[in-house]
Formats: sequence, structure tokens, C-alpha cells
Amino acid sequence: MKKEQVVYLEYLSEFGAYGVRKDVISELKAKGIVAKILLPEEVKKNDASDKPTLGFLLGQDKSENGVEYYSISKSYMQAIMNTGVNVQFLDYDNAYAQMRNCDGAILPGGSFNNPEEFYIDGKKLGDYVGKRYFAYRTVIEEAYKKQKPLLGICGGAQMIGALLGNMKMYRNLKEEIPHPAVHNPKADTDVRVHRIKLLKGTPIFKIMGISEDENYVIINSRHNQSMVHDVLQDYVKGTPKIKMKIYAISDSDGIPEMWGNDEAGILCIQGHPEDLVSDSKMQNLYNYIATKASEYKMRRKVKSLPKCNKESKVR
Repeated sequence: MKKEQVVYLEYLSEFGAYGVRKDVISELKAKGIVAKILLPEEVKKNDASDKPTLGFLLGQDKSENGVEYYSISKSYMQAIMNTGVNVQFLDYDNAYAQMRNCDGAILPGGSFNNPEEFYIDGKKLGDYVGKRYFAYRTVIEEAYKKQKPLLGICGGAQMIGALLGNMKMYRNLKEEIPHPAVHNPKADTDVRVHRIKLLKGTPIFKIMGISEDENYVIINSRHNQSMVHDVLQDYVKGTPKIKMKIYAISDSDGIPEMWGNDEAGILCIQGHPEDLVSDSKMQNLYNYIATKASEYKMRRKVKSLPKCNKESKVR
């Protein structure tokens, strides 16, 4: 087992986020030490020693003077802390080792290149797939192997859908979808939220804590790629590792907005509910992964208990 060293996130006023310098993590890695990245002590609310631990794969920021950071926005931080769980942050060099201590994981959105086979257009643009993609893949594969629950947001949702569900993607919504909704607002005058339709007979109503009479909810989004329409997924060859069910679609253009597999503890959200967690329905999407992580932790605890020997029969 590799050595670990605790590293605390710091507040980065330049980005309005919490983070840690990448070079600090790299220097530890070079010494054979895995960084155990945790919340700063002053941010922790309560002792959550009896709670599950969620891994959160950090994003990245670069300062004006060129310093690179692993980071998490305040909105993500608040949504996770509201669940009451422990959280350990994952970086791109140590994600495999760090996942060992986690009962589930959250994969946030982010901008990075995907493999060409993810897309339905068949183009070969030769885009380089970098370290960030491989970190996402590592977390997803480790969670799948150990049957740990996953919550994917935006780019993280797309990665889970593609790698585990064999779902294909649109590369550019503006070019491939006639009259798409504004999924990626560019200016303050753009509509930053849009309506999505919740599909009957799916777990999303229970997950969000609402009645099935509530057919629509409002969500915000910041993406220019998406999973292809459900009807097109039927033409994709290959067997998924985990069958994904579409839970919600965009009301205006029908693209998938939520999908998952409740039995496997997987929930994927194309939008950004962490920006709307004052609405209990949106916070419940984060509470879902906390509940599933608690269930996983309990199953693991039961499996670790010593088995009782059978009593000898009395003759």
C-alpha cells in the first residue's frame, strides 16, 4: 500500500473556488506518496465519521501567472456538504488509489476531448485525449468493478453514459440538431435555464421527491454536446456494461437530460443542479448519491463480518 499524505484544499479567491496547486500533488506523486485531498478544517460542518465517503474528481483552473490548480466550485462544494457525507477529492494522477477509500463518486462537468468512438457522426478529427479523460475513465471503471454508485454531471454524465451504457453522442448540438434549446448560454441575455420533461415510469420522481403529476422541471445547463436522442441509441451496435434508462428529456428538442440505472446506483444529469440547490428537488439529486453510498458502505461492512461456524450436530 502506498503512503498517503493529507493535503487540504484552500480557498482561491481568483476563481471563487477551492483548490490545490497541481505541482504540490505532482511532487508528492514523484516521491511515491498519494495525496489524500480533504476539505479545509474550517469548512467542515459536522463530524461525519459514521457517514460514507464520496470521491469528487476535481476540475482544473489556471491563474493569470500560469499556476495550475485542481479545483472545485463553491456550488459543487455546497451541494455535497448539504448531503452530510465525507468527501475525498480525486486528482488526475492518483484517482485509482484514492478511489479505494470511497463508497461512491461524483464526476463533475468539464471541458476535455473524448475518444472519437463516442460520437455518432463517424468523423475522425484526431483530437488528443489527455490525462483528464483518463482520470474520468479510471474512476468509472473502478466504480463499475467494485459496484460503487456514481453521479455524473454534464461531462461526467456523458462519460458514464458512453463508457458504461454504450450511449453515443452528438459532437455539436448547433450543427446536428434543428432548432436546439439554448443548452450553452454565451451571453447574459441568453436563457440560462430551460424546461425538461420527466418521463413516466422512471425512478426520477422518487429521486427528486416529487409527485408523478409534476411532469416538468427547470434546470440550467452549460454544454454544446449531448447524448443522441433515445430513438437513435437503438441503432448503436454493441452491448452496454450497464443498461441506461432515459429519465428526462429537453422539452424543446428532446435530447436526453437525465438517465441512469437505479439498481446499479447510477444517476446522470446533463444540467447543473448544484447551481439550483436552494430548490429541494435539485438538492435531492445529490442526496441520491449519498444514500446509495450509504447502502454500499453497509453492504461492504456486512461482507467484512466474520462468518459464524455451523454448530456440530448432537448425536
